[in-house]
Amino acid sequence: MGRVEALVTPSVMRWAREQANLSIDEAAQEIKRQADEIRAWEDGSVRPSIAQARKAAEIYRRPLAVFYLPEPPQDFETLRDFRSLPDTVPGTYSRDLALLIRTTQFRQHWMREYLLNDEMDRLTFVGSASLSDSPRQIALDILRVIELTPTEQKECSSRYEALRLWIHKSEAAGIFIFRQGQIALEEVRGFVISDDIAPFVFINSDDSKAGQLFTLAHELAHLWLNLSGISNLASYGGPSDRESREIETFCNKVAAEAVLEDEAFFKEWHTKNTNSPIEEKIQHISGTFKVSEEVVARRLRDEEIIDQDYYLELREAYQERWAKHKARERERLKMSKGGPSYYVTSVAKNGYAFTQTVVGGFMTGAISGRDASALLNVKVDKFRRLGETAGIPTSAWEGPRG
Repeated sequence: MGRVEALVTPSVMRWAREQANLSIDEAAQEIKRQADEIRAWEDGSVRPSIAQARKAAEIYRRPLAVFYLPEPPQDFETLRDFRSLPDTVPGTYSRDLALLIRTTQFRQHWMREYLLNDEMDRLTFVGSASLSDSPRQIALDILRVIELTPTEQKECSSRYEALRLWIHKSEAAGIFIFRQGQIALEEVRGFVISDDIAPFVFINSDDSKAGQLFTLAHELAHLWLNLSGISNLASYGGPSDRESREIETFCNKVAAEAVLEDEAFFKEWHTKNTNSPIEEKIQHISGTFKVSEEVVARRLRDEEIIDQDYYLELREAYQERWAKHKARERERLKMSKGGPSYYVTSVAKNGYAFTQTVVGGFMTGAISGRDASALLNVKVDKFRRLGETAGIPTSAWEGPRG
């Protein structure tokens, strides 16, 4: 196959470079092209190949799809930072996180416009709660809106299945969720872009499955409060301001009440032999509800069944054990060279609902192949298998685009 040109907008190419604070010479060095070639992309005399445009997007920390806009966009607002970062983590975003946030903001803006054109109803639960409300009542409302019961959660065969249940139930309620790894958990566990048409939630997939479930519940609490922002879910210490710490602590309480619904939790807690050691009972609840032992300990601390010192002692032990498990898992994957397929990984990175919407729009002709490819960062010839992986039935491809 010959060279395929990217139909980028020259003024947007220049804008992206300047926004990245790079001179033409610096951009050329980073992208590994000649300076004259970068100038040509920006004056429109030459177009980059798709591969070159992707490389420029990576260096400029912009989603590839931005280059196809007819004019430079108004830059996106900075997400509120709720993180309490350890001393070893810089206070600014890493290159990978900065690109991920900008890509998500672009996709969220695009999806909002797309759904508004379809006259989509607004999501009334966004912003329906406040910090003066009871965390328990907000948690119950979250479960009501996403139509998820504690029994369904307990009946899941594994923590992975419980996470999938929460994701699919949340997406069915109108929330776009995607997962991606390769970003340090110390930097971010999740973030949310709150919107009453197209809210987006990111979950760091390098976390444990139980950890990802709690992050999702935490970000849903942010949606109910209509507070966009980036979190690492630490509640104690760190440089974040007092108001942010209070909000994160509140959202943690909502999340703990949501994944361990009050009535079901205490019924299970009292069913277990009361003479059993606390740590054994925590392990039992953790396995029953498919949540982490740390979340159970956090809930016991909130209920004043255990004190703060004991909670922090348990938390440290659980985190050390997880770190060792994660290291062993990395070695195992390195040796096996296995892992999820390209299509499973792509759907997780883009989200089931987002993938279904974009691929479905391409199938009906509502979205061009170029735009769909840029939005999903997937070649058009892979759309069929991608759509099937995201849940679009094979029969849907019968027709002009099949």
